[in-house]
Amino acid sequence: MLKLTFIDTESAWDEHLHEDYRAIDPKGVAKLERQGRKRHNQACKRVFAAAALDIAIGEDRTLAVEGLSTWTEREYGDEEAVIAGLLDHIRFHPDHRVVSYGGLAAELPLLTLGAMEYGLVLPDQLRGNQPVRPWQMRPHMDLALELKGQGRDWAHLSEIGLRMGLPRELFIGKTEVNAPASTEEWIEVRRHVGCDVLLTAMVTLAWLRAQGRISIDMPAAIYTLSDWFLRRTGAETHMAASLTELRQRMADRLAWETDLAA
Repeated sequence: MLKLTFIDTESAWDEHLHEDYRAIDPKGVAKLERQGRKRHNQACKRVFAAAALDIAIGEDRTLAVEGLSTWTEREYGDEEAVIAGLLDHIRFHPDHRVVSYGGLAAELPLLTLGAMEYGLVLPDQLRGNQPVRPWQMRPHMDLALELKGQGRDWAHLSEIGLRMGLPRELFIGKTEVNAPASTEEWIEVRRHVGCDVLLTAMVTLAWLRAQGRISIDMPAAIYTLSDWFLRRTGAETHMAASLTELRQRMADRLAWETDLAA
């Protein structure tokens, strides 16, 4: 059985940290500002939301959704609690391999910085220099890096999703997530980060199947993930219509394959 945990975070610039950096390098920052740009370093970002989706793939090609967990500053109080919640979740699932999209460049540095600041310990899956045998998945796999391979160009998750036939509405506004200011915006962020790990799971399963690492039926897997997420989040979310359409498409395809086999 292959067990996976898909993770994603949302973060925003901390202007206090930026101003401290500006005081250290005023000439470099001023030069950029004269060019109409604002210099931000990655260490000036803080995590305000995170999500983890746990699934298990059996030897009989079945997929089971074990659960979706989310953490936001609104519910848990501050960045430390959000990061600690995600790290503990991963730690409490030692038999799960962690998957992210672009996580080596985005999630992992911010989670590591948070662990350093708050005195937290990274779970085994996120620690560096983990020994991996050639036929095994890494404890933390960055799918974006796997897809890039030896090439020069990076692909966005939305590009891969569109190529797979996922509705484009699921990706609209995906990269435009600002720090929430109202209760409604916090609720939307929680749904957004949850949808991100769902989409990451769909794309990752297709990649694993293409690599011959799993033999799962992809229409059935996408149907299962869409149906589970819809039942968990309800019909009031902005992605509900698109997920409903995707679920129906997969159901029709499964029915067609059944008729063809008969």
